[in-house]
Amino acid sequence: MFWRSHEGLLPRLEVDPEWDGSEDNSVSASNHELGFMLRLYLESEFNDDPELLEKVTPRYTMGAKRFVIDDGLWATTLKRPDVTLCTDPIAEITENGLLTEDGTLYEADAIIYGTGFKASEFLTPMKIVGRGGVDLHEQWDGVAQAYLGIVSPNFPNLFFMYGPNTNIVINGSIIYFSECEAHYISRYIQYLLEHDITALDVKREIHDEYNVRIDEGNSQMAWGASSVNSWYKNPHGKITQNWPFSLLEYWQQTREINPSDYIELE
Repeated sequence: MFWRSHEGLLPRLEVDPEWDGSEDNSVSASNHELGFMLRLYLESEFNDDPELLEKVTPRYTMGAKRFVIDDGLWATTLKRPDVTLCTDPIAEITENGLLTEDGTLYEADAIIYGTGFKASEFLTPMKIVGRGGVDLHEQWDGVAQAYLGIVSPNFPNLFFMYGPNTNIVINGSIIYFSECEAHYISRYIQYLLEHDITALDVKREIHDEYNVRIDEGNSQMAWGASSVNSWYKNPHGKITQNWPFSLLEYWQQTREINPSDYIELE
């Protein structure tokens, strides 16, 4: 059997509650080994520049953030004479460039302000109203959830693509999840047409049981460990982006619609 490496890496991100990771913030012996191997690679690329090696060596848990897949170009670029890697905190943006907290001014013609986005605030700033006048964001109350990442109670026939907990950290592609979601949605619509049903609304208990399992799964992964602080966690400390299980499992769960998961509406 041949096992693609990215899916095979998933067990290396599982939390071992008995493991002491105080040395390198690892969450298991296997996670520690992964970090060791990756640091060896960094040392091989930057052994001629100890100061740069210190800057690029991560101190966080392996799997708490996405990996940089480098074919050597990243390292080569950072070592160019016209490139400076600055890891000092930025104090302010001036009319001439960036001023760091140590008082150094880095002059710039252009600034790429890549601070990310509101990853946990799904579908904002849109207002979406469902059955009985329920507001989607009020129902979520700061914690976005959906059954299979696709449907939410009180919002019949509303489908999410790349919805809650359909993001991936290390073992796959967002495109894969989108394909699974599109397949499930097409099966859903096909069921409506074949059975002359106006709408389906996912049952609250089905939705809630699913999300309890998702939360438990994420808490046992590196990105959800109690010791880890990253953008994957919302202000409540919950992971609303990531899928914690195998790609095969999501494929299996989205192959066909299970009518018993839903309430039929006229």
